[in-house]
Amino acid sequence: MIALIILLIFLYFYKPFETYLLAAIPNVHFSNVVFWFASLVGVVGYAIAHWQSFRGQFFRDGGELNVEVLVFDTLQVAILIAVIFCAGGTLQAVEMLGEYLVNRGPIIDPAFGEKLLAIILMVILAILFYLLHHLVRAFRDGWAPRRPPPRASGAGGGD
Repeated sequence: MIALIILLIFLYFYKPFETYLLAAIPNVHFSNVVFWFASLVGVVGYAIAHWQSFRGQFFRDGGELNVEVLVFDTLQVAILIAVIFCAGGTLQAVEMLGEYLVNRGPIIDPAFGEKLLAIILMVILAILFYLLHHLVRAFRDGWAPRRPPPRASGAGGGD
């Protein structure tokens, strides 16, 4: 993991790599590094969480896999990774809006509205994915009926 981080830092400052990347993939720029970092964190996080879930299930049950638990774990991790992607996209959209405002663009115009709408939609998507994560957790753990709190019996009560 540390070697991968060192490699990415080296590639970030290595000018021929930037030139190659910009020529090979037209929409990749180092100005949207926030989203690329969130994507990297999401992919690495998904791989690590999936491996830990698989390893935990495999070694806990003596070599037998509980497929239902693995499916719910994978689904929950995938939804949380979607939240990370949305958060990275939101940060990138905020950065782009800040850059737009610093460059003294007109405040009320369609470009400003697009950037503001992107931020709002990314926040809404992150909230929806987070709620979906809790819904999947509720299906996994089961629905617990709500019981009324126990009544305290008082010494001077009129019961």
